[in-house]
Amino acid sequence: MSLLDTLRDADGDALERLSALLIDDALDRPLAEVVDVDRWPALTADLLRAWATSEPAEARLVQAVEDGIDQLATLEGTLGDQLPAPVRDGLQDLAKRPYSPNHDLVLKLIDQPPVRKLLREILLDTVTRFARKLRATSEATPVGGALGGLGRFAKRRAGTLGAIAGEMASAVGSEVEKQVERKAADFVDGALSGVIQRLANQFADPRHADDQAALRTALLDSALKLTGPELAHELHNADPRGLATLLRRALQGWIDSDGFDDQLRGWLDSLVSSQGDRTLRATLNDVGLLDTLTTTAQELTLEHARRFVATDAFATWLKDLEDT
Repeated sequence: MSLLDTLRDADGDALERLSALLIDDALDRPLAEVVDVDRWPALTADLLRAWATSEPAEARLVQAVEDGIDQLATLEGTLGDQLPAPVRDGLQDLAKRPYSPNHDLVLKLIDQPPVRKLLREILLDTVTRFARKLRATSEATPVGGALGGLGRFAKRRAGTLGAIAGEMASAVGSEVEKQVERKAADFVDGALSGVIQRLANQFADPRHADDQAALRTALLDSALKLTGPELAHELHNADPRGLATLLRRALQGWIDSDGFDDQLRGWLDSLVSSQGDRTLRATLNDVGLLDTLTTTAQELTLEHARRFVATDAFATWLKDLEDT
């Protein structure tokens, strides 16, 4: 039997043993030997730079995203219906876990100018609307209604002086309203820091952990009730083509910045320095995945090898090798 026939023999174990040798060799090499700290950063930078400067690559990415969005639009039922029950249940269990973040961390996250601006606008609108409602209510009272009616009567009956009186009453009312709005702004500005502190206290207080868990669960349930067409509509509104363009420009700017290769090399150096003497076998064994991943890798390698040795190209290469 020729070497080619031996490699192609479905009942033989030559390829199986070769696949096992390849996997064992990969598993037993130290990380420092596998990771080329000098070459990998430059290769990675070249690959990223090629994509960042390639408009066709961006177009293909955008098309893939848009195709995925179009598929979402055809889904029936809710997103929760599309998830396997164990995954859905796991997400819900995770959301229900009581958890209280660090107070200073929450404050650092929410006490930002855009957040302050949003809260100020909401509070100011609420206070101003309330003040206007109180004014309207007071005008509807017997005293307020009488004064308002008297002003309107004077304006109709007393000629020029009555008109002036009515306009003065209106001007005074407008000025009062402006004063209320200014006072409301002062009140809101003074209360804003206290509101942000209360928000941080609410999120970080362990006594409210159950309430926060209920909030997360409600948000998750709402998300799972979204339909494919609803999500697709929102993703279309997000302009995926524009987002891809921004991503490519940002990546290109990062790559073109000084020290990009050095940053990549620093990350790899840190990884190799801490784990360089350990093998992949040892790492996988620590996390209990050695047997499973080894078996899977051998099966995939063997499957690919059998397809490869069955090709005419491999047979021609092997014959040429034997003839030399």
